[in-house]
Amino acid sequence: MEKFYETTDLWLIGSNEVYDAQKQIDFVNNHLRTDVKIKFTFLQILIKNVLGLSLIVILFFFVKFAYPILLNQKTWFAIAIAFWVVFTGGLVYSMLNTMPWFKFERNEFGQVVIAEYFMRGQRGQWAGEGYIASILCTVIGISYLGLCNIEKFFENKSSQRLAVMALLVALYIM
Repeated sequence: MEKFYETTDLWLIGSNEVYDAQKQIDFVNNHLRTDVKIKFTFLQILIKNVLGLSLIVILFFFVKFAYPILLNQKTWFAIAIAFWVVFTGGLVYSMLNTMPWFKFERNEFGQVVIAEYFMRGQRGQWAGEGYIASILCTVIGISYLGLCNIEKFFENKSSQRLAVMALLVALYIM
């Protein structure tokens, strides 16, 4: 029995840290070598399925009515940028490692607040951290793209100079 409660196996949780149920069950399963799963009621599963089917129906009607908009190249550019941000932000890494968005803690009033946006240490990241970096890289890339095509957006030379200055200042800040 003494080996079961070794100090190396303790999960140290501060009183102000918040963990979800899946993280707690994973910890218990790893240390007790069990395979306990979270069980959902029939009503919970039914609600999730109805919501999923409703989203599919809404998507179908959206495509049906927005077909002329979907033929526009700028629309597909925006969709490609959105997918780029999501997938380079670490969607697969976050799903495989069940990473929370950020480190949450409770403040002195008992409210849940974000304690850490960027994970300290090496070889790890919060899910939100990847999306912050991904969005920042995308905005910087689009800014450089705008610099290369400034003549297409502005015909007046003074407007072009002003736009170039604004983009350069924005790039310097980022």
